Amino acid sequence: MPPKMRTHYRIERANGGLLCDLWFLTRGCIHDAQGGCTMCNYGKGSWDVQWEEILSELEYIVEKLPWEFEDFLLTPSGSMLDEREVPLEMREGMSKLLKGVRAKRFIVETRADTVNEGGLEFIQGIMPDSEKYVEIGYESGHDWILRNCINKGTDTGAFGKAAEMIHQAGIKVTANVGVGLPFLSEKASVREAVYSVKRALEQGADSVVLFPYHVKHGTLLEVLYQHHGYQCISLWSLAAVLEKLPKQMLEQVQISWYKDYFGEDRSHIFASPSTCGKCAKDVMRLLDQYREEPSGKNLDAVLKYHCECKEEWEKRLDGQSAEVEYGRIADEYRQLAKEFDVNDDILEEELMIMEKTAGDIKD
Repeated sequence: MPPKMRTHYRIERANGGLLCDLWFLTRGCIHDAQGGCTMCNYGKGSWDVQWEEILSELEYIVEKLPWEFEDFLLTPSGSMLDEREVPLEMREGMSKLLKGVRAKRFIVETRADTVNEGGLEFIQGIMPDSEKYVEIGYESGHDWILRNCINKGTDTGAFGKAAEMIHQAGIKVTANVGVGLPFLSEKASVREAVYSVKRALEQGADSVVLFPYHVKHGTLLEVLYQHHGYQCISLWSLAAVLEKLPKQMLEQVQISWYKDYFGEDRSHIFASPSTCGKCAKDVMRLLDQYREEPSGKNLDAVLKYHCECKEEWEKRLDGQSAEVEYGRIADEYRQLAKEFDVNDDILEEELMIMEKTAGDIKD
């Protein structure tokens, strides 16, 4: 990331009130530097980080913010609780900076393998009157998919351990679940998202956020999009995931990033979930309405909306498999290996591991 891109904030309506997402630049996600997740460029950072300048810019932003929020999300370019990315002096500066801000819920994002007691103490000390949440990228409830489709670098067991530690500190847990997973058909991704929401809640998540994947520059998903036919999901698939969840579970499930918040002129996103030109604005309005007030009534408004593209989407999914197709994934691995000149021995060893463990994917 260019060092001059130090801070950013966004305010929108969600959960019946205002949500503030306050972002600041760090050295970047440590996992991203080691290869990273296939769909993510969020963890890009800069080694030329000037913490004093960042705090100064954040102070300027905070001074002009409204002082009452439903949700306040503090998000560095990586994991908030990883001291290699956000040093202790930066945490102390943030605590002072946000002392006067009021929010019903205070949220930080971090990877499951970065959760630690010192970080949880920091969360407890900031915005003392707020309910605290740690948001973790869960993505999928199957370890095989986490390893072979996402390259997450952690497994569901790590999430379970992190959730237990977070709860012991009196803090709640939010799991981010992906929709539109690479290497899977859209139909399989819908099925996987439904399973993953249920599994995340079983493993200790207090709430879940559904994240439809965008295609972003500098990711393996970009390569798949350009050469192997990956397509972003239809927003009808996002609605289908919500529809397939038990009604009583909906109050624990939110949606986010179903649109590009930055706009074409400033975005590193060049393909996003959508419907069609005729209904896009209406569907987006209905999804915004659901995000502001998650309820069966607002979901029904999305599900009952009719458009020809919805019929085309249904026909397309009817022709797809809902299973994880190992053979198809292996073929895509072989094509990628050719493009990146990966050694044949490394490729075949990887495919052997994938095949031996493919039976682990079960509901």
